[in-house]
Amino acid sequence: MTMQMPMAAADARITPSGPVVLDLGGHSVVVDHEAAGPTPLELMTGALAACSAMSARTHLARDGDIGDVEVIVTLDAGPPTLFYRRVVLPFSLSTADAHRLADALERTELTMMLRPSFQIRTSVEHAGEVLN
Repeated sequence: MTMQMPMAAADARITPSGPVVLDLGGHSVVVDHEAAGPTPLELMTGALAACSAMSARTHLARDGDIGDVEVIVTLDAGPPTLFYRRVVLPFSLSTADAHRLADALERTELTMMLRPSFQIRTSVEHAGEVLN
């Protein structure tokens, strides 16, 4: 087997009595099923939310729309296993711009990697209007 250049890497360490310490690119995160840190599923939903927020910000900045972006991701165990991704913007977009943003989010690296195993439903809420 040939090793390719990794896109990302993580190192998880655990002791018999403690939570998992996850090293991610020089950052440490405590992961736990108790209150010591986020659970693995919370990290997965958080990764999709963060990736989506960064992509939305980049897409909106290209169009000249500068403002706050909030992305809420929830995971429904299903069946089928389903991510709900809700993008909330405090400003209004045209219907075409809202569709372009939703389409851009469908092409993020993380979305494309998750899609073979999970359904992802995206809604864009801008100035109180919802585009599903």
